[in-house]
Amino acid sequence: MKHLIFSIVLVFFALACKDSGTTDESTKIITSNYWKLDRFTDISGRTLSQNELNSQAQGIFGFDFEFRDDNVTRGRDRVTKQIVNAGTWYLKSENKILDIQIIGFGGEFKVLELSKSKLVLQAENNKFISVGSTINLELVPSL
Repeated sequence: MKHLIFSIVLVFFALACKDSGTTDESTKIITSNYWKLDRFTDISGRTLSQNELNSQAQGIFGFDFEFRDDNVTRGRDRVTKQIVNAGTWYLKSENKILDIQIIGFGGEFKVLELSKSKLVLQAENNKFISVGSTINLELVPSL
């Protein structure tokens, strides 16, 4: 009887200690480092020139973005390394949408590519260029 009670307690303890906050591969990749904007492109892959972008879009080039495990995202000035603003981020719709809520850079972005070396987000009806069209934001790790 003692062995049965001990076994039940041991099984209960093992189940209670199981990590319920499992992190999927997409979350591991996005939180592994800081990301910097490499370029804006149209949907055909053509790089958008600086004069096609508004000042808000141009300003994003000066930041490194951190996506932390606790769903906090922070924008860090690339030169001074100081945190300029922060907000939240969530992967939604089976990791196909990245919802970012940070001052000056927010919205739901379609995830086109996510690898250790590249993160491509698509913004529909965006505010980054004067015409409300679909553009891609290509981010790379900031070393």
